[in-house]
Amino acid sequence: GMSNPPYFLEYLAPMAEIFKHPRVYSVLHVPVQAGSDKVLARMRRKYTAKEFCRVVDFLRENVPEMNIHTDIICGFPEESVDDWKETLALVNKYKFPALHISQFYPRPGTPAAKMKRVNTKEVKRRSKEMTELFLSYETLSGKVGKTYKVLATEIA
Repeated sequence: GMSNPPYFLEYLAPMAEIFKHPRVYSVLHVPVQAGSDKVLARMRRKYTAKEFCRVVDFLRENVPEMNIHTDIICGFPEESVDDWKETLALVNKYKFPALHISQFYPRPGTPAAKMKRVNTKEVKRRSKEMTELFLSYETLSGKVGKTYKVLATEIA
């Protein structure tokens, strides 16, 4: 499933119980977008990095083999070097098994389209840096040698 952090905070314990059920995949996509509260506020997100971490920490502690995926936007307008370092640190801390990395693109008519943009070369550099971080860690090596039940939904 997929949801944003504020919708989970109130229901973490019941959600953990649902994810523990043998017929429920323990996979959740929770888009954080940035590890900096300043950037999240400029994005008008209704959560902080700390709240996102609370969701991830609780589910990982309470659901065996919980897999949490997330999204990162590189170069959101006015994102400072320190803001970017906070995002890198968050990804490095959790080492997500799936990470959707995108470069900021202004959608016409949005408040972000009017904000001061980060230099295009810097946005590309940050995207490359995040990709290299993602490729630097292994998240599934602990599954080698284990046996799992699988569900095939299509035949190729």
